[in-house]
Amino acid sequence: MQKAAIFHILSAAAALCLAACSGGEAEQRAAATEGPLVEIIEVAPAAAAGSVRVSGMIGYRREPVLAFTAAGVVGAIDVDSGDVVRRGQRLATLRRTGAGANVDEAALARANAERDLERTQELFERGFVSEARLESARLAVERARDSSVLTAPAEGVILRRAVEPAQTVAAGAPVFVFGETSSGVVVRAPVASNDAARIQVGDAAQIRVNGAQRPGRVTRVGAKGDAATGAFEVEIEITAPDGLRSGMVAEVEVAATPGADPQTAIVVPTLALLDARADQGVVYVLDENAVARRRAVRTAGVTQAGVIVVEGLNPGDRVVAAGAAYVRDGESVRIAAGT
Repeated sequence: MQKAAIFHILSAAAALCLAACSGGEAEQRAAATEGPLVEIIEVAPAAAAGSVRVSGMIGYRREPVLAFTAAGVVGAIDVDSGDVVRRGQRLATLRRTGAGANVDEAALARANAERDLERTQELFERGFVSEARLESARLAVERARDSSVLTAPAEGVILRRAVEPAQTVAAGAPVFVFGETSSGVVVRAPVASNDAARIQVGDAAQIRVNGAQRPGRVTRVGAKGDAATGAFEVEIEITAPDGLRSGMVAEVEVAATPGADPQTAIVVPTLALLDARADQGVVYVLDENAVARRRAVRTAGVTQAGVIVVEGLNPGDRVVAAGAAYVRDGESVRIAAGT
């Protein structure tokens, strides 16, 4: 009787122990099947995925430096920085110092140059000589004179004056920096080589100056990088330039998506991309059962919003946005609330 009681006690204890152990293993298995906690996003096309943001300087498309073609002493200066001028308006005069030491010889040279100009003008009007030949004759007359007059080459504004009256200047020395208003207003911005490769002439742009936004478009992409910085100059035309001045600083955002239609490019958070090498990488995509599957993708750079994915994802895919480093292929995951 006593042996039977002891047997029953031991059997009950073993059963309890087995139940406890089985419950612990079940809890461990349940915890294991829950998987890591992750955040997800549902991806969608992003038209602005490839936007390039840069800063640049505003200026006129054509800003030539105006100079006298001969050495001499500056006489009158008729305009100053900021003045608006018309085509052909006199800007400054110069008294030549190299027109000729002998007065009679200088007068003869002027007379011959003027006579040659008259003949060339007649031949040009009859179609026997080119316009370049006519311009050469005019230049010869200008060089033979005792004084020179500098005139405005077009409608524009004087951006900077570089000389003073009575100052001696060499031939070709800068006298004025001129802004040709009819050429248009642009932003010139240095762009890193990898971003410059993504920008094309005609790309739309948004220009922000002093808090106001204006539309624009890319009109030129530099063919050669700067020797010192490696940056390429990109020129963006401002379609509404009212109130802008040369030298202002502008923030520019160019809509450019390389290697894909802008409507199909997708942006994912930087933490979502694993094993990134060149333009390749891996993300985890969840199926309908919240099981994570590895997906190879092709990328095309990084923006402030994240990594641009141009191949491997489809709109509506659920991508692990945070916690991807703790996920294994084929593993069920727990989705954080609110994602």
